[in-house]
Amino acid sequence: MNELMNPASLVGKLVKDEWGRQIGMVVSVLANGNGEMNWLLVRMGDGRVRRYKLSDIVTTDSCVVVRSSLKKRVESLRRRMALITRRGAILFTLKDGMGEAAEEISKEIDDSLSMIRAEAKYLLKKIENACKRCADQIRDVQNGMACLEIEHEMGNVSEEAYSLSMKMMVADLRKLMAEREDLLRLKSDLAKMLESSKPIEVPQEEGVVKEEPISVEVEEGTEDNPGGP
Repeated sequence: MNELMNPASLVGKLVKDEWGRQIGMVVSVLANGNGEMNWLLVRMGDGRVRRYKLSDIVTTDSCVVVRSSLKKRVESLRRRMALITRRGAILFTLKDGMGEAAEEISKEIDDSLSMIRAEAKYLLKKIENACKRCADQIRDVQNGMACLEIEHEMGNVSEEAYSLSMKMMVADLRKLMAEREDLLRLKSDLAKMLESSKPIEVPQEEGVVKEEPISVEVEEGTEDNPGGP
């Protein structure tokens, strides 16, 4: 992947998703009120025109790759959860002598945690729907391959058409399987976040049972790595 230099140089390039499927072509750039080019205008395969933020794309020598919006949101949520976890841990080590300030910070952390949990549940539902769509498409392609073979054996499809169609469906099937694996990984990440998140309680008196800080697994090396909605 290459660093984005001049957005206008991308006009005319093919646009693909993270899994290599062609989704359109860059037809122009869009500027904001300050004249800064922040968007690419892409003509989709169905003739519609859609804009993409420059921050959502990366480039190769031959095309533009649009990053998965679901991946980006889960990555962002993971970082926010990790930040709140660290803040909670620091609060527990420094709470003595903080008085009401500790309670206020604890409530702020709990409120933020509740918002993150709500967003995680929303994203989990979207990912489950995407997984179902992906599974349906995989089943359709597999059925299509089986039917194509039968029709070819019966002499209803020429060798040239059979070879070309089968090659395309095999490639599509691999891309769908890769997408499904990514979606299942995101689903697992969100489920772990929901399981490991707990409200933070700051004990003010002796004898009150202390609740341990939240434990959230954060994958090492998680960066805003370019990938391909």
